[in-house]
Amino acid sequence: MLPLVQMHQMVQTPLDPPGPLQNHGKPDFLSHQHQFRIARPPPLPLLPKADSTPRALAVRGTYHQQYQQPQPQPHQQYQQQQQQQQHAAPTLHRITGSFTLSHAHAHAHAHGQEAGNAEYSLRRKTPSGTIDNGYDGSLAHLASGPPPLKHMILPASSKIFPTASSHRTSPSSVGNSLQLPLQVGAWPYMAPADISNTSPGTTSGWGVGPLNMALEPGSADRANFMQALPQQHGYHTQSGLQPLLGPGYQQQLAQSMYNPAAYPQSGMWRDGGLAGYRSPVPLANGYTVQNAVVDSAFMPSQSTIHHGLPNPPGLGQPNPFRLPLSSHPLDDGFSRYDQNYSTPHTPYHRLEALSLNSAGALANGEVSSPARFKERALHHAHKTYNDLLLYLSHSKKAHHSKNGSGSRSSNKMVVYPKPPKTLSATVTLGKIRPPPAFADSTANYAQHLAQKDTGGRSLSFHGHSTESQGIEQGNVDEGPMMGNPPPMMAELLGGPGPHRNPYSNKHRRAYHEMNSPILSAKASLEMLTNLCEQSGWKWIDGMLLGGCLQYGLEHYEEALEWFKRIVNLDESHVEAVSNIAATLYCLNRQEEAEQHWVQAVKIRPSYLEAVEHLVGLLCSNHRSQEAVNTIEFVQRTLRTPAPGTLLLGPASETASETSSTTTTTTTTPTGLSTPDSFALDSDKTDSPDRSFAASIEGSSKQPGFGSSGYEIPGSENGRMILLIHAKGNMLYALKDIDHASEAFEEAVLISAGRQIRGVQSLIRTIQSVLAPRSVPAQGSKGLSAPLLLPPDKAKNTAQLVFAPSGGQLPGLQYVPEGSHKKSAVSTTSNSLLSLAKIFQDAISNAGPNAGLIRQPAGVGDILALYYLSMSLQESPSTANNVGILLASVQQSASQQMSPSDTSLAVTTSVPGIVPGSGLALALAYYNYGLTLDPRHVHLHTNLGSLLKDIGQLDMAISMYEQAVACDGTFDIALTNLANAVKDRGRISDAILYYKRAVTSNPNFAEAVCGLSTALNSVCDWRGRGGVLLAKGQYDRWHVDDEGMLRDVKAQGRGSGLMKRVVDIVSRQLKESSTWGCGALQDAAIQQLTAQLWDAGASTTDASLDLNAELRKWSGRPWEGARILRLIERSTRAAMRCWYLDKHVRRTKSPAGYLRPRPPASLSIPSAPTVLPFHTFTCPLTAKDIRRISQRNAIRISCSTLRSPWVPATVYEPPSPPSPHLNVGYVSSDFNNHPLAHLMQSVFGFHSQTRVKAFCYATTASDKSVHRQQIEREAPVFRDVSNWTSDRLVDQIVNDGIHILVNLNGYTRGARNEIFAARPAPIQMSFMGFAGTLGAEWCDYLLADTTAIPPSTLRPHRNNLNLEDVFRDESQADAADWIYSENIIYSRDTFFCCDHAQSADGSNEKGMTWEEDQRRRWEMRKELFPSLQDDTIILGNFNQLYKIDPTTFRTWLRILSHVPKAVLWLLRFPDLGETHLRRTAKAWASEAVAKRIIFTDVAPKQQHISRARVCDLFLDTPECNAHTTAADILWSSTPLLTLPRYQYKMCSRMAASILKGALPKNKEGEEAAKELIAADDTEYEEFAIKLANGLTYHVNANGTGYGKGSGRLADLRKLLWQSKWTCALFDTRRWVWDLEDAYEEAWRRWVAGEGGDIYL
Repeated sequence: MLPLVQMHQMVQTPLDPPGPLQNHGKPDFLSHQHQFRIARPPPLPLLPKADSTPRALAVRGTYHQQYQQPQPQPHQQYQQQQQQQQHAAPTLHRITGSFTLSHAHAHAHAHGQEAGNAEYSLRRKTPSGTIDNGYDGSLAHLASGPPPLKHMILPASSKIFPTASSHRTSPSSVGNSLQLPLQVGAWPYMAPADISNTSPGTTSGWGVGPLNMALEPGSADRANFMQALPQQHGYHTQSGLQPLLGPGYQQQLAQSMYNPAAYPQSGMWRDGGLAGYRSPVPLANGYTVQNAVVDSAFMPSQSTIHHGLPNPPGLGQPNPFRLPLSSHPLDDGFSRYDQNYSTPHTPYHRLEALSLNSAGALANGEVSSPARFKERALHHAHKTYNDLLLYLSHSKKAHHSKNGSGSRSSNKMVVYPKPPKTLSATVTLGKIRPPPAFADSTANYAQHLAQKDTGGRSLSFHGHSTESQGIEQGNVDEGPMMGNPPPMMAELLGGPGPHRNPYSNKHRRAYHEMNSPILSAKASLEMLTNLCEQSGWKWIDGMLLGGCLQYGLEHYEEALEWFKRIVNLDESHVEAVSNIAATLYCLNRQEEAEQHWVQAVKIRPSYLEAVEHLVGLLCSNHRSQEAVNTIEFVQRTLRTPAPGTLLLGPASETASETSSTTTTTTTTPTGLSTPDSFALDSDKTDSPDRSFAASIEGSSKQPGFGSSGYEIPGSENGRMILLIHAKGNMLYALKDIDHASEAFEEAVLISAGRQIRGVQSLIRTIQSVLAPRSVPAQGSKGLSAPLLLPPDKAKNTAQLVFAPSGGQLPGLQYVPEGSHKKSAVSTTSNSLLSLAKIFQDAISNAGPNAGLIRQPAGVGDILALYYLSMSLQESPSTANNVGILLASVQQSASQQMSPSDTSLAVTTSVPGIVPGSGLALALAYYNYGLTLDPRHVHLHTNLGSLLKDIGQLDMAISMYEQAVACDGTFDIALTNLANAVKDRGRISDAILYYKRAVTSNPNFAEAVCGLSTALNSVCDWRGRGGVLLAKGQYDRWHVDDEGMLRDVKAQGRGSGLMKRVVDIVSRQLKESSTWGCGALQDAAIQQLTAQLWDAGASTTDASLDLNAELRKWSGRPWEGARILRLIERSTRAAMRCWYLDKHVRRTKSPAGYLRPRPPASLSIPSAPTVLPFHTFTCPLTAKDIRRISQRNAIRISCSTLRSPWVPATVYEPPSPPSPHLNVGYVSSDFNNHPLAHLMQSVFGFHSQTRVKAFCYATTASDKSVHRQQIEREAPVFRDVSNWTSDRLVDQIVNDGIHILVNLNGYTRGARNEIFAARPAPIQMSFMGFAGTLGAEWCDYLLADTTAIPPSTLRPHRNNLNLEDVFRDESQADAADWIYSENIIYSRDTFFCCDHAQSADGSNEKGMTWEEDQRRRWEMRKELFPSLQDDTIILGNFNQLYKIDPTTFRTWLRILSHVPKAVLWLLRFPDLGETHLRRTAKAWASEAVAKRIIFTDVAPKQQHISRARVCDLFLDTPECNAHTTAADILWSSTPLLTLPRYQYKMCSRMAASILKGALPKNKEGEEAAKELIAADDTEYEEFAIKLANGLTYHVNANGTGYGKGSGRLADLRKLLWQSKWTCALFDTRRWVWDLEDAYEEAWRRWVAGEGGDIYL
């Protein structure tokens, strides 16, 4: 299982095909949900692939229409989309966290190809106990330190996953929102009832599904945020950069963007009756740039959406290619920064409806004139233009509904032309006169608010008719509509009642009933043409609006001509220049369009709409760096130059947004050769600085001008925040994490107010108001412990922090209330999330961000940012990330909160959870997130992972099942569920889930490897294939898809699932070699050299030129691993220096005994998918096996050394032995476990004058006799099962442990972080893991020359000082060695077996050979009564995963050549019986298959006892019998083995154990030669010869027992005779040898001698 990072496959809501006007780009609002809520059309079918023609670019007009994409519906059932989703993201069970993919890799990932990312962190499992053993489904012990991978967020990798827009799944009705207890195992937590039956994201209205109002924060506000929300004020409610900016409600798992926050950009908060929302706008044909999710969830692969290409079929109709649109209203001429904005209001009628001589006008002394006519004509043309766009929009909708899905003829982006200003004083409606000119758009907005609140009329709106806009503001879920439409409008809409747009599908009147908008547009255009001709083409407003009408009629060439006429009169007319760019884009003249937008930006840098269009165009062409440069130019140009402006934070905080320029050499957009070229053009009459100065002359007097640090009005602060946030997202995608964090920080500081001078200052402020008594002093490292708050208290953070401003963000005080402000608040929340996520990655998973300048002090700082973010905008994804972070906190929150908090109540019923603890809070946040979104797949998955961690397997399975119910193709949840049910013994179910995960994402390494492991565990080898290893010497016989054998020597190549697994390992190890490359720069080398020197290198390596040696490593593969080895070796050497100074030299080092620290640039690496334990049965080279172990060791070391509990100095060494050595044994297996069976007497057998045993049990007692004996006999026994790592390490140090023994190695339950902290001078490992640990924190392995041949050792054998590291690293690339540890070679077998003291038969010393054979025959008859007396029983009692195809083929051949033989196997597991029988029939015959006998697994004592019935035990050469071999030999049954691999200890153990069971004489040597084969051929020959040579003689009357004769019977008697004298079962002999080893190892450590030890 692994942690997840939030991001999921998005499916775009179906859009509409083009209408009758095939060349017209579909307007933006076509995809919004109409306000009218009656008789919605059914969901629209998906459309086929769109063409690649750019959609029409809407140009800027007077009344800005607000268009919106359909609301994403996360985790839509993909089958409904009739497409195969590919999940390529990394990581597995564990919590979901953050992850991104770069453009360079997006396409590959979408097709399931692994991108070249070396870290794949969050899907990896390490044996340190911090990660569940992934696909092997084994339990892991929850360790302290960095969060377990299952609870770690995905590394903030620099990749971005492209996704389509997603559907939002919602209940079928609001009534389903009632929350009822949902029983989850024994743990009820509140979630909406009937989650599993929630209707899939059904679409309604115009392709938009209803929302569950009770489950969404502010649902009343957002109920219809998908509907038409025309702009009413002069503010950009949502920038056209929306796909980059990420404001909007942080709903789960929407499309990700280029930012670490990666929140879905769903609908902005609905602003009651006023709205101004536009959904995310794709920057390419259907492509919306994606975030790197903040949610710590696994990231599934995304659908392939080619950048700049149409969406693939099956994803739903892509939203047309269009540039990001500004949310400003169409400029009416008054909304420029130095002019007011005023809207005339008129009923929906033709030109005659204008009050040319209204009573109101006459009453005010106004007279009719040609000028007044022009103004009224202009106003009518405005309205006609709006109606035209609305009509075209609904014409296409009707066409789509009528004809169903169809291919697009046009994929042009839509931008709306920008008409000129309208009349402000003379066009009246009734007695209402327009207000006087306002100075800014803020007043403009206030005016609209006042007008709206009167409810007495409908305002002219942007993109819709005046009347329909007022109506569409109504929200049936919010109560009565705000404002009543005029009677005329009601008539047009069909009378009273729910009002509908005149062009809606089912309520559009026939053409004869109303004016045709197209005809009206043509008539208005003709009128404007005449008036412009009369003015000699000098009437700019008329030309601007005429161009808009030409554009709306799709006369793009004519529109271009009209706009060019304006530019000919006024080159600095920025609106016309921008409209030219939009029109050029519609004509597929992108380069010219770009040039004109560049020109617009040069003319007026504060014209942010052009900036947005330009940035969007650059992004759509994958020119993100140029887009960043454009934004940075605008920042520099607009930055307030006045001295004393609070732009820079204190030097200590490096919080300046001004330093956000990247240092990389990059290009800039055409025409922007250098950003400063704009400002350097001042000598020209049309220079940008003069134009800009003129444009802001009036703006500088506006409220809040410059409050953001830029020369823009305070009302524009939100918009600047959006741009800067977008820059941060793009920088994040470009892997410039440090500058991305600067951008996010600046966005936050603008909102928080410039009086807060950096993120650390903000963090201290948050902490001071949340916990006044715990606030650290200025410059301190933060709170002594993280501030733990439950969700209900964390949500009040903003109210407390910004209490002086009424709980509102000070930097947004000038931004008018409404959806635009909520957009800015939402973006601020996302920026906080991005910062927190980057920091979280830096301290936990440490992706590419470990070198951040803005390093947080710790978990407490990150939590402060999350709390503030969540208080600004509630989000299930935020709750998910906070839960992940809190899961790593072991402190109790009891002093900060009462466990009776309602948010924590649910955790009190979960066994294993301490109320008020970090884990309890983590569960509270997961639960809280599920109340916000009960179908949040990552929350379900992460919650399941936590439950599995605390041993609640059934509850975890229930959570995983709910995650899969939410999304049946979510590969992470499927794999986690497979792991969990496999642990429960449901192997067949596990295989099905693994297969579903692989089908969903064929390149998901965890699923592929998990499937391989599960299938091999039941011997289902169909499609296994194999690898070509050592020219076919190993893994020779492969299995094809039909289950038949193939000889790799004949094929000459590998194939099948096993080859895929080995290829994954090879690729991952190759990528791993780049970890840490580049860390050894000059400054780092100098710093590391100084640390090593101070740590004792000046004494141990005085002649070593560290600086020169380190430079040799710089830039080479495995640079990071070598640095870490050097640091660990230095730690060991420093401890020895301390010991010698204190106890030998009687001095003290003036420099102290500092512990060198890993460079900040070294991230915590990931572990390969195949774990060390799985290499036992995976055909790999020696080099790959050692690299896998080394990589796991490095991860454990790096994670541990970065833990806050590890002190700055090395741990103090123990005093000299007096008189005995203190030896600590750390194990999770001091229970009813094979290790306890083998070693239970060892700890009491130690001589108190030589060794005192300290047992540290990391698991709770199972009350077994084995546990009780160890507790009783060990001199010191400590149950540390609930101890944190730092507490356990401190106890080991306090106990004065000289030698610390690791009895786990890389097996489940290991606490390897204890050894990585180096609490003891000497550390060794044996009995727990049959292989190399590849770790600097393991000094010795216990073995013998059979188990570990000296030829497999690393050539350089000293492991003492730093020089040895440099020397042995020169041999690191050699392929033939595997063991880096020093070896203690035992006199006899290294294997310990305590059966003489504990096993059944330990009291059999006086039994005779005849008595033993009689008992054996009776048991045979009892077990197999139907067998003939002359039947030879061959057997193997290993778990079936140890059987490989080559071995089973050999067994079948043996059976074929020994006709009287049967093969006795165990149902271990039972599913394997079916597969092995089927395989035997296919490979041999039905007759041979019938001679395979399966029995159930027996209890331990019965298992040992009945083993004597077997005549010959056939060992598994791939991975030998270990404990089982000792059991077999204890029963005196001969064992035939093959040490197949020279370099695999697991393949050689049975030979070692067998030698230990045979007598040390010539007879024993001969027996060993007959029972230990050299190759597979000899193995087969030995078995056939021994089996055929055995015969049984039974009395003719059937009485007595069968007396065996032959060599096999002789070997049995030999083993029986040596049973009580052999080395294997002599535990006291083994302990004496071990004590000799301990004493010699200690002597060498004190003397400074290295090398292996031969006893």
